[in-house]
Amino acid sequence: MVERIVPMYRCLPYTEDMKEEWNKLAWSQGTTFHTLSFRQILLETFGYQCLYHAVVDAHDRICALIPLISGRNLGLQRVGVSLPFVNYTDVCALNEEAAQFARDAIVQLKGQYRLRYIELRFKSGTMPIEGKNLSPIRKQLETVHGQINNINHTFVLPLTNEDEVLSLSTRSNRNHIRKVYKNNWFQVSYDQGNLARFHKVYVRRMKQLGSPAQEIGFFQKFFDYLPHHTVLLTVIDVETGEVAGGMLLIISPGDSTLYYPYGANLTAYNHKYLNNFMYWEAVKLGIRRGLKQLDLGRSQTGSGTYKYKEQWGAAAEQLTYVVMGSANDLAGPPDKEKLRLFIELWKKMPNMVTEPLGKQLIKYLMP
Repeated sequence: MVERIVPMYRCLPYTEDMKEEWNKLAWSQGTTFHTLSFRQILLETFGYQCLYHAVVDAHDRICALIPLISGRNLGLQRVGVSLPFVNYTDVCALNEEAAQFARDAIVQLKGQYRLRYIELRFKSGTMPIEGKNLSPIRKQLETVHGQINNINHTFVLPLTNEDEVLSLSTRSNRNHIRKVYKNNWFQVSYDQGNLARFHKVYVRRMKQLGSPAQEIGFFQKFFDYLPHHTVLLTVIDVETGEVAGGMLLIISPGDSTLYYPYGANLTAYNHKYLNNFMYWEAVKLGIRRGLKQLDLGRSQTGSGTYKYKEQWGAAAEQLTYVVMGSANDLAGPPDKEKLRLFIELWKKMPNMVTEPLGKQLIKYLMP
């Protein structure tokens, strides 16, 4: 009699009966962006299709998470991204074997759902399990058409105490921080009621950068679905009471990180070191909440924001974006150079055109 071999792992589509176990693993081993609350934000705001899958063992216990959504890109091709509006989403797993099974399964999902390509976003070219590198993905790319994009970094600032964090900064940055507080130009607010005013600043700044902006409902849904893990930090002009800038900050207990994924400021306040004030208030918030690090977000290598974040003494960590199933450059997600003409036109178009159009267009960009 031949003994039947039971596979150690299986990859199953997400179902609602997985909710409690999924979130338990996401909160403990992953980030806030791995949770089903963030999934709900994406689906409700942009109408994406949920292709979330779980890797389960022989006892049907969830061992790894594959957060993946499907939507149309600018070319109206059906593609998968893990995840849009997030700088990186590493595989969340209990062990390396389950993580490797998840990575292998992603290749199959592309064909199963007839996706033009799947874009994966990793930090440091590594998986969070036991420091393994991306060699399995790279081996898969040898047989499956694909691209690897290494032009972005994120910056991670360790949060110990204020004196130690400040000591990491350049002398110039420390002086700017002291000057902005000495002159009492700004005050900080954590009032969620400032969301509409923050959003106006955000839309204005995104247009100056040549990009559409998410509608205010996207940000509101963070407070609806992640009320205990979302903080709106706004900077108020002491003299006028105007909102001069702000950050939507996400608290992630699993990796003890305060994430800064969305924010903007009015450039008219640059000479008053508004950004220095805003970043320092985020540092103080993270320390008060007992978090270990502040993730300052994505910047292209050598860009102005890249150089600014370096001044804080934050460690630059490589972001590796893998586009699986893309046979040529035209098939992958567009980068800034490919969209240069669009970006310049967007900057010059009237607000009455860009604001309503941007709300519809942003879901196809999947930034």
